[in-house]
Formats: sequence, C-alpha cells, structure tokens
Amino acid sequence: MARHEERDDSYDLLNQYLHEIAQVPRLTPERERELGRRVQQNDKTALEELVKANLRFVVSYAKRYRNAHVLFLDLINEGNIGLIHAAKKYDPEKNVKFITYAVWWIRQAILHALSEQGGAFRLPPKRANLMYRLERAIAAAMNEGNHMPTPDELATELGVSVKEVQTLLHANSDNFSLNSELDDDTHTELADVIEQTTIPSAEDEMQEQSRRDELLAHISELSPKEQLVLTLRHGLTDNFPKRIDELAHFFSRDNDLIRGVIDRATRTVCASLGVSESELAQLLLYTNPNPRAWWRFWYELGDHPGTTPQIADDRIPLLEAHKQQGAVQKAIEALPLEDKTLLKLRYGVMQDDELTLRDIGEILGLSRERVRQIESRAEAKCRRSVRRR
Repeated sequence: MARHEERDDSYDLLNQYLHEIAQVPRLTPERERELGRRVQQNDKTALEELVKANLRFVVSYAKRYRNAHVLFLDLINEGNIGLIHAAKKYDPEKNVKFITYAVWWIRQAILHALSEQGGAFRLPPKRANLMYRLERAIAAAMNEGNHMPTPDELATELGVSVKEVQTLLHANSDNFSLNSELDDDTHTELADVIEQTTIPSAEDEMQEQSRRDELLAHISELSPKEQLVLTLRHGLTDNFPKRIDELAHFFSRDNDLIRGVIDRATRTVCASLGVSESELAQLLLYTNPNPRAWWRFWYELGDHPGTTPQIADDRIPLLEAHKQQGAVQKAIEALPLEDKTLLKLRYGVMQDDELTLRDIGEILGLSRERVRQIESRAEAKCRRSVRRR
C-alpha cells in the first residue's frame, strides 16, 4: 500500500512540474546569446533564466530512457544537472544553438544516473547506454515478431560481439531486494521466507554445547593426567583460564616450574607484539569463545599479580590492529611446543587444537606408548561413565 501511495505522489509531482515548466516562454536566439554572455560573467539571474527556458527539452530527452530501472523523475533531475553544467560552459560566440551544445551534457548526466542507479552494481556509462539499447532492441523484437531475440540477432542489431551481448544479458538479470514485500496484506518480506544457512541455528548450537558439556563432565571424573592427555589429544576444553596450581597438578610438576614456563612464553610474545602483559591478557581473552573467561581470569584466578584489566585509551588502536591481523595467534604459534601449550591452557584458548601422541609425550616427558596407554584407559573410563548414565 505504501508503495502505491509513493507512486501516486511521484505522478502528482511530475504533473505539477510539467505544468510549471510549460508556462516558461521560449527564448529567441538573440536573447539566448545575451544570456550566455551574462552567464560567463557569473550572472546567476541569467543562468536561471537560460536553464528554465530549456527544461522542457530535458523532459523530452529523458523520455528516451523511460522505464530503464530508474524513476522518470530521477532521470529528469539528472538531466537538469547536466543542463546547468552546459549553461555554465556555453560560449555564445561559437554560433551554436545552446540546446545543440547542451544535449551532450544532458545525455551524459542521464547515462551516469543509469550506470549508478540502474542495477545492483555499477556499469560504466557506455555500458549503461548499450544496456538501454539492448533492452529497447529486445522490446521491439518481441512487439514485432512476438519472440525473444537470440544473442546473435541482438549482436547484429547493436553492432557488437555476441559475447558482449551475453555479458549484458547476464548483468541485466532481475535482482530482488530482501525487503521486497510478497504480500500487501501481511507485509511479508522476501527475507522472512528465505532460509539462511550461513549461521548455525540456535537449536544446533544448544545441542552442540550440550554434548560438549556432557563430555567435559565425564572427563572431569578422570585423573588429572588422564584429563590432560584427552584434552591435548582431542582439543577438548571448557575454554576456562586455568590457575597455576591447576596446571602444575595436570603436569605433575612444581608450581614455580609451570610459572616460569608461562612467564617465559609471555615475555616472548609481549616483546614480539610490543605490548604489556596486561595487554596480552586482553588480546588472548578476546580470542576465548567462552564469555565467562574474562571474568574468571581477572576476578577468580587471583594469581597474576602486576596485571590489570584497565587499558589506556591511546593503546587501544594498536590492540585493535593486532586483533584484525591475527598477530597474537601467529606469535604464539612461533613458541616452543611446551611454552605454547601451557600459555594456551593458562588462558583457556586451546580452541579444539589437537596434538599428536608424540607431541603430548614430549610435553609430559613420557614415551609415545605410555601416552597411548593413558589415552586408552581414559577413553574406556569415559565409555563406562556414559553407559552408567
């Protein structure tokens, strides 16, 4: 309904405009040249009179491009802009009628509008003009012979190659707005009935998270070393930052040793990125998919003295640049295996990283076969836990 009202309004405006410009008297050649001379002297009154007297021609010329995917009123407006440019550049001493000179400017302005507004993407002005001629040739052929002309016939008619015709036909295929209404009564839009497959549905995400939570619950019943082996082997993590003592318990090592490895890795990455430890923590927590990770690291762990969640305003642009470039991930991947793994576990950013048995054995100081035994025992315990539930 709103669209019909808008169309009716445009018709009313057009009729009113045509009525007004019809009242403007035509200019004699002498008066036209006189106005042209005054325009060259920056006489705005002369410019207005010269333009108004030729507005009828713009309407007449714009009719050639009517129904070309751009509103007729818009074509007239663009043509008027071209007319104004022509009036400013017109030289009456060249002994050429003003409208003969102005027609080129009017045509270029209209073609520019067609190329900018005539489709979902912009065509060069020459291509826009050829597109218009192509549409006219198709309409004429269908009216005269009641058939859709072939690309070969159109190419012969327009004097261009068949490939160019095929390209224009492809570019001229209908484009539909996602906001276009399908039903005037319910105002249903096209986007409402198209299924989107890019973003997973909330139901799928909830099921995936539920399965993940259930699996993590079963793993939590294992011994620390079994938990660690499965976590590293299959990239299973709750994406929660870990305390130093938790990591030490996992790795069966001293707290100071674990802290030393993490401090060493942190210093290396900070030096590589030119950031402080607090800023690195912000960047790493940004990559953590768990929304509670930020709160847990800053307010629950309590074992990272000297760092703060507050960042100076003048440092934010640098951190944003690191985020966009993925610089943090690249710097961490360059670390030795043990340093990289502990730093990721510290901030809960494993993000489904899977390690081989050899890698896990190197981190834990165990043979590959021993790691395989721990993995098999842990998987068997998880299966029994699932069957019990």
